[in-house]
Amino acid sequence: MKLAFCLLFFWISSSSLYACSAAYQYSLFPLGMSMGQLVVLELDLERYVQNPENKMMQFGGGIRNRFEVETNENQAIEVRWKGTIKLYQLVGQKMTLLEDYGNTDLSDKLYQEALQPFFLEALERAQQLPLFEEAVLENQGICHYDRSCTFMTKVLDKDNLKFYCISQEEGYQQDSALVNYPYKILLKSETQLKTKFTQMDSLDNQLQIDFFMIWSPQTVRRYRIGNQMVQVFTLGKGTKSKYTLKKCDTWEKIMLENIAHFIQGNDVIYHGQRFDFLQVL
Repeated sequence: MKLAFCLLFFWISSSSLYACSAAYQYSLFPLGMSMGQLVVLELDLERYVQNPENKMMQFGGGIRNRFEVETNENQAIEVRWKGTIKLYQLVGQKMTLLEDYGNTDLSDKLYQEALQPFFLEALERAQQLPLFEEAVLENQGICHYDRSCTFMTKVLDKDNLKFYCISQEEGYQQDSALVNYPYKILLKSETQLKTKFTQMDSLDNQLQIDFFMIWSPQTVRRYRIGNQMVQVFTLGKGTKSKYTLKKCDTWEKIMLENIAHFIQGNDVIYHGQRFDFLQVL
């Protein structure tokens, strides 16, 4: 526990390692299945502040729908996201690239509006695949980094050194999902702490446990694709002092025109990271 505390303290207090407002998200959005193989849109994005004149900044008001930044002269400094958007097909355990939509750089204020064309284009591309079945997002539990959240449970199998998340939605409590850290999450941690997180299995057992315990629940989503169920778990970490969003009390039933109209991911905690991983049931 001492090491976990040290890691947590270091990451939360390490603002010198980041630009103000910096954050990272690795988000996955199932669009459907083709020939029984999952089709997923991947967002790999960094949050940053565009401040060309290097003005003095004040932070206030917390994170609501976006991270807000103002200058002393009451002039807005734009918070933005940059990174890549890619469409993949999950073939076995391998992500096979279908389309690379290149680098993007978008305003946080216009996050959903800016991403909508990519999501629609990706769905159109997926619909061209043989026997494609579109995903329907049926349920979402929103924790917003609250460890007391009842939608998701983190489980440590200390004897076998395995780490799981379990949805607490009725009928799915037995379907434990093995936590799958994206490579970039491990690489960032490795760069910050000079520890070989990209070689996780070779690390000391307690260090692996400490690393798992630092992450907090963000959301759990359940999709139906034909007769198949897919769950997406989101974990995150960071400084909550600037974050005002609260966990929800009940599961959220989703009503969408189509799956391309579900866009999220920018509610990353201050100086934080969040990542998604999938479970096909």
